[in-house]
Amino acid sequence: MAEDIRERNRTEKIRGQDITGKVMVFAKTHPQQLTLFQTFLPEEDPDEQYSNTIELYDAIPKHFSNPKQMDAMREGGKYLPILERVFRHRQETYTVQIHPARIKDRHGAEREYYPTPREELLEDALRKIACDRLNGIYLDNMAGVQFTLYELHKELKRRGHDIKFWSLIEALTICHHAGMTLCNASGHVVLKSPIFPILLLGSRQDWVRQPKETRCYVQFNPLITHCISQLSYRQFNYGACMTYTHRLTRWFHKRLAHNYTQAGLINPYSIKMSTILRDSGTYQSHAHTTMSGG
Repeated sequence: MAEDIRERNRTEKIRGQDITGKVMVFAKTHPQQLTLFQTFLPEEDPDEQYSNTIELYDAIPKHFSNPKQMDAMREGGKYLPILERVFRHRQETYTVQIHPARIKDRHGAEREYYPTPREELLEDALRKIACDRLNGIYLDNMAGVQFTLYELHKELKRRGHDIKFWSLIEALTICHHAGMTLCNASGHVVLKSPIFPILLLGSRQDWVRQPKETRCYVQFNPLITHCISQLSYRQFNYGACMTYTHRLTRWFHKRLAHNYTQAGLINPYSIKMSTILRDSGTYQSHAHTTMSGG
C-alpha cells in the first residue's frame, strides 16, 4: 500500500517542443482518477469497441459540417467570424463562441477554419488511445495523451477513416488554435480555452524519418480533466459510433449514451426536432438541413 501511494505521488519531468519549436517542461503525475478512466472499459472487450463520453464537453456544438458554407463565409477568402451557438445541457442554457483557427495550409496559404467532423474524429481517436494503450498522462495536473502520428493514423484507418499524415497535422493544429468561450445563462464564463491547449509535435524531419517513434503530445480541454476528476463520464460504443457517416448520427449516439440512463422498453427517450437542430449545431452548418445531414 505504501508503495502504491508513493507511486501515485511520484512526479517526473517531461520535456517537449511545441509547434513553434519552444521547449516546454512539465511535471508528470499519476492520479488515481486517470487509472479509473482507463480501466472503466470492460476487460472482455476483445475488439476495443468502447470509450467514454465527457460530461458537458461532448454536448458543446463546436463542429462545423459544411465546408462549402465555410468557404462562402470567409472574408477575403481568409477570415471567418466568431461563431456563436446556443444550446441546452442538463436543463441549463449555454452560449458558446467558437473562435476560428488561423493557420497556414500545406501550400503556405493563410486561412481560418472552424473545427469540423475531421477534428471530432481525431479527438475521439486520441481519447481512445489514451484509454486502450494507457497513453493517457497527467502533465501539470492536466489530462492529455502521448502518441505517434503513425498510431493515430492507424487507429483512424482501422475505424474506416484513412486521414493522411498532412491532414492529421492540420487537424491537430486547428484544434490547438480554435478557441471556445462557454457561458451559462447568467453570462458567467464557464470555460475559455482552445480545444487542445497544448500541442507538442516533433519536427517534420522526425515525422518522415521515424514516424513510428516520434512522440507527440496533446493536452485535452480542461473540461475533460474536470470530468475525469469528478468521474462524470459514461461508456459508449466507440466502435459503432466511428462507423457512422454523418456527424449528426455520432452526436445522437453520444447524447443517448450519456443522457438515456433510464433505458428500457417502458422508458422511451423523446426529443424534439428543434432540440436536435439547436443542440447539435446542425442548423447553423447547413443551408438546407435534413435528418440525414451530417
